Amino acid sequence: MQRIFYSKFRPILCDITKWGAIAPMLAETRSFQASPDLRQKGAVGPGKLTPKMAKLQQQFQADNDKPVFLKGGSMDSILYRLTLVLCVLGTLGDLWLFFGYIIA
Repeated sequence: MQRIFYSKFRPILCDITKWGAIAPMLAETRSFQASPDLRQKGAVGPGKLTPKMAKLQQQFQADNDKPVFLKGGSMDSILYRLTLVLCVLGTLGDLWLFFGYIIA
């Protein structure tokens, strides 16, 4: 699919003069991959879980009749309720503003 894209748009990429030397490099590039020195230090390879991630996976996939947005503990509950209150207050503020414009 990338070859089709580059074969269709290669003349356009090469004709852009303000890009100068970047256009031929983009036209010849097939994939963009991070070099090893740009990757995070201590990163685990594909298919392997860190112990912390395994613990979180067990916690969030447990069948305990809680919604997923509350399985994180008390902090998730506080954030959920705070978000709910702020949404209600924002909606009431909007209604106050709209009715103020309608009545006045």
